[in-house]
Amino acid sequence: MNPDGLAFDLMDPSIPTSNICPDERGPLIYHSSFDVVTEHASTGLVNQLQARPLLWDAVVKRFSSPSFKADRQRLTSRIDSARTAYARAFVSIQKCMKSEDAEAILSRSCQRDLAETAMELLSESSSSDDKGRFSRFIDILHYYHGVFDVLSQAGDFCYLAVVWGGMKMVLMMAKNKKELLAKITDMLVEIGLTLSRIEVYAKLFPTARMVELISMIYAAVTDFLEEVILHFNRQSAFRKLLSSFVRPFEEKYGRAMERIHRLETCIEKDAILLHAMQTASIAQHQLDSFLHRSHLQSTLNSAMPQSDPLQPGAQRQQQQLPDIFLKIKQTLFVGFQDQASYHESLAATYSVTARAWEEWFGVEQRHLPSSAAPAQGTRLSQGLCDAPDYQHALQWVAQQRRLTPAIPSAYLIWAQGMTVHTAIASLIFQLLQQRPGAVVEYNLDMDMFLRATTSVKTLWDVFAYLMKRLGGCLLYLSIGSAGEDEFAIVDKFVRTVRDWDGPPIWVTIIHPYNEGFVGIDTATDLDGLYDVHPSLTTTDALHHVLMLELDIHQVSETIQTVLWEAVWRETRYASVGISFTRVVDTILSVAEELSSQGTEGVPLLTDDARRLWMEGVRKWINNPVASNNVRELVQRHLDIVPLAQPDDIRAAISRHLKRLALRIDGSKAGSFASRAMTETQRHRVWDKMKIAIIPGSEAMFCTTIPELLSDALEGYCVMPCKNARQAGSVITKLLNERFILDGRWNRSMSQDEQLMVTGIKEAIMTGFAGTIDALSEPGEGEQNGE
Repeated sequence: MNPDGLAFDLMDPSIPTSNICPDERGPLIYHSSFDVVTEHASTGLVNQLQARPLLWDAVVKRFSSPSFKADRQRLTSRIDSARTAYARAFVSIQKCMKSEDAEAILSRSCQRDLAETAMELLSESSSSDDKGRFSRFIDILHYYHGVFDVLSQAGDFCYLAVVWGGMKMVLMMAKNKKELLAKITDMLVEIGLTLSRIEVYAKLFPTARMVELISMIYAAVTDFLEEVILHFNRQSAFRKLLSSFVRPFEEKYGRAMERIHRLETCIEKDAILLHAMQTASIAQHQLDSFLHRSHLQSTLNSAMPQSDPLQPGAQRQQQQLPDIFLKIKQTLFVGFQDQASYHESLAATYSVTARAWEEWFGVEQRHLPSSAAPAQGTRLSQGLCDAPDYQHALQWVAQQRRLTPAIPSAYLIWAQGMTVHTAIASLIFQLLQQRPGAVVEYNLDMDMFLRATTSVKTLWDVFAYLMKRLGGCLLYLSIGSAGEDEFAIVDKFVRTVRDWDGPPIWVTIIHPYNEGFVGIDTATDLDGLYDVHPSLTTTDALHHVLMLELDIHQVSETIQTVLWEAVWRETRYASVGISFTRVVDTILSVAEELSSQGTEGVPLLTDDARRLWMEGVRKWINNPVASNNVRELVQRHLDIVPLAQPDDIRAAISRHLKRLALRIDGSKAGSFASRAMTETQRHRVWDKMKIAIIPGSEAMFCTTIPELLSDALEGYCVMPCKNARQAGSVITKLLNERFILDGRWNRSMSQDEQLMVTGIKEAIMTGFAGTIDALSEPGEGEQNGE
């Protein structure tokens, strides 16, 4: 029975756990926050479970209390055996020998002094056995130091000189007694070999109890050295002989070895016990870590649900991020905080008019598939488009979340002024938003993200790591400008797809035609396959900038630039179609006029010749080859118009828009963010915009068309044609000569870019006024009086 009543107290559940000092439990104990007792458990079991931590701590603390402490006073008691043995040996030897040399040896000797003494004996030895014996002795000296140095680390203990000095004195005293010296040396070597194993245990399990046991071993070694020194220091040779006869060396000093071996056995058993405790603790820790990790993953996944970005309020929901993701975002975009919410702001702006783009996104998908195709593996879809439709990115995200929710997806809308760093950081954060549990599952700490931001290569490595660990992904990149950064990001993705060796990834890249981009030879020319009607592209961009001016959506300066650039880019691109249409209309009208009125040097055509002439002209203009050639010439020539909106033009349009905004009825302005224009309204606005662009188009492309057609008609007249086939061949040849790449028409186009710049500016101003009028009109519900 325990006199202190400890057993009864430990079984009492009311005993608080704070009775046991936390510092005495050591690093091996991990308490589980997931230990639970069901409502069906018995009272006895409940008491046992509640008492278990106390029993565990009480038993374990005796073995696992750590030896490293800030306050070493507690460990002083653990080395009392060593202190006592040192004091006893030092006093006893000094009293017996009464020599200043003995005191110096015992107080100031070190491992090097002992090694030098052993080396002298080694050099003086003649037999190979003695040489081998002293060599082994020198080799094992570091074991003594390794084990007894534990005492120096555990507390204020600096008495190793007694060990080194004691062994030095023993060797010096016994050097003339060959047989005895051999026995003593062998014993010291055996002790050293024993200490070699103890040193390993001490490093594996640095506990206070281990310090105490090593202290006892120190005492045993010190006592052994003391007895040997006292034996040699006896004055009477007869007494030495009698002592050796009564108690032979093996019996007299073998007990010291037995004591050391017993302590070694005790340490080994303690090590086995500590290993078992550590194994159980590690298993418990692994279980706790797994449960904690699972709980945190579940919490993050539930806190960040994946929603359709086109649904109302979806962007607001995504902005409510847990604190850990806010820190990750701040870290990834360090130095680029203005672009941290770039895609969220764009999505919130584009979602207002997103539904109008569903049809055109379907058309793009037919020509440039961007969905997952597991059977095909990793795939790159590269498209060419001078004015990529950024709205398609939002449609693409909604499609992937709906069709392939198991595969993470991310999109990139490249804004002018964006860097490769912010582009990659945005893709990383989008992947983490869709798989928030990956932060816990793959141990993605804040230091890793901070290191990643130090270089673009490291940031890309993190992105590639996530793509592999998440089982692949879908990516959609829409780039509307050309520059060194744009060239670099496209080149990186193309090479990555080509060399990819992980789970399948599907990458879609759409960018303008420019020789700086890689892969353009095999890319799909989207501009040549379809065109989104400008009534949608232009009015959509106008609507977004209007909301920006009315401060309906608060966005960064980067987003403002993107929206303003979209207005200019879409209207500029639409001017290609307007100019081409004006060229075609001019060709047909001039051809009709010339055939009816005639010109100088050209006789009036007969009705039959006039009919063949007009049929030939229409056939030529309707021919896809000729038509595409004319359109390409128009599009190439319009490259003289800046792709980026000039600052003075933006300033003039902005002033005009501000004046228009002042006239908006305040009660209606709030609805601009929730209403989209009807198709009829869009066409009405676009028709007014076209009127502003047409004069510039005619001045740039149509001034020389009458002269060119007059020459062609003259050539037609001198080559009489009997039927439509002959007429068509002649007219096609005549017009091709004048409207080819190096023809007269191409060389005669005006180089004055302001003709189109002014027209585009006026069209945008007109478009803003028309957009405001359209959005201010009563909706269907208001018209019905609802």
